[in-house]
Amino acid sequence: MKKHFTATAFVIDSRKRTLLIKHKRLGRWMPPGGHIDENETPEEAAIRECKEETGLDVVILGEEQTNLFAGNPTEGQMLKKPIAMLLENIPASEERNEPAHQHMDFLFVARPVNEAQNLSLAKAEGEEMRWFTRKEIEVLNEKTQIFSNVKEYILSLL
Repeated sequence: MKKHFTATAFVIDSRKRTLLIKHKRLGRWMPPGGHIDENETPEEAAIRECKEETGLDVVILGEEQTNLFAGNPTEGQMLKKPIAMLLENIPASEERNEPAHQHMDFLFVARPVNEAQNLSLAKAEGEEMRWFTRKEIEVLNEKTQIFSNVKEYILSLL
């Protein structure tokens, strides 16, 4: 089965809300994210996908790691550590002419660069977009409104 690298940004604002998009094809609330382009790091992809899908500029948050390249930065650089890495089964889609495949998804936490920035939903990606509080996430139905793993990650972050 083919595997694609993807990146997802769980955007959390200063009011402890998360930004979700009602995915057009899946009909469920999802965080912004998508495929990692060639020559792009996972965190760059999460930032780009967030901007493309929501219009929002974000910064990726990450756990501090010992800089293994501190003595010789020409050898490389440390990347932000994702909160999780998933292997997700994606069913075949006749409408997109796609066979079943898997996503190797890097999950990141992000915050808006400017919370006053206007949002702009990419209509090709979603039907609706809005900020959710913890209480609003808790009542979403896992069978029809949100995937259980998405709900669990959000509740662990808020």
